[in-house]
Amino acid sequence: MLKFFIFIMIIVCSKFSYAKPINVDVLVEDGYFPIIINAEKEQGVAPEFIKILNDSQNDYKFTLNSLPVKRLKKWVEWGEFDVLFLMAKQWVPEGSRSALQETSFYVIAKNELYTLAQNAQKQSYFDDLHALTKAGVLGYSYRFADFKTDAQYLSEEHQVSLTIDEFNVVKMLLLKRADVGVINNIAYQYFKKNNIFNMDLLYRSNTPDAIYDTHFLVNPPRSKISVKQMDKLLNAPEIKPKITALLSSYGITSSFTQNN
Repeated sequence: MLKFFIFIMIIVCSKFSYAKPINVDVLVEDGYFPIIINAEKEQGVAPEFIKILNDSQNDYKFTLNSLPVKRLKKWVEWGEFDVLFLMAKQWVPEGSRSALQETSFYVIAKNELYTLAQNAQKQSYFDDLHALTKAGVLGYSYRFADFKTDAQYLSEEHQVSLTIDEFNVVKMLLLKRADVGVINNIAYQYFKKNNIFNMDLLYRSNTPDAIYDTHFLVNPPRSKISVKQMDKLLNAPEIKPKITALLSSYGITSSFTQNN
């Protein structure tokens, strides 16, 4: 009887010792600022962030999946994900927002207004924004246009020319095809850090078009990790310093640095 009991205990202990980590599917927008995700090369903050999470603990296995914005929105509407990577609730379909829970951890994203430095000597250049031609990204929403995304409306009512990404927004400014371009601060840091453009040629408005706190958005009906567990993981002593160092290396401001 004693031998049988010992045998059972060995089996139970072995089961716990070799328990598989819980799978967590993380969605990120393919085409989201290049600094966040370069899906083709598996580079950027998102892959490095997920690697830190996976290398620093054994309870969860995070898998990063990148999808184009239209397809990602469909997956969000269908609830086919566990967690969204650093997104603002305003960016997801309205009908899906109430089901999502956001982490206390966040990264600050700003949509900022730029023009060529040779165009503007003072901030007053941006006062009458409606009179200026603008360049933006297809599918993105802007405060100056009441957050509407319809291309025809943006073109006719706000003189906005849309392009596929912020790389092309900068090109349009440098080629003088628009007076003002909307560039996210994270994309700006990426272009400047990697010397992709001479960003010193641009002049920035002191008033951003919009500021967002982007969080991990957890989908409770499906996710096996709760928002509290996600925050606990991010704040773990073996993880938080690595995340802080990663974001700092990219010039990204987060709640970890804001609240210190």
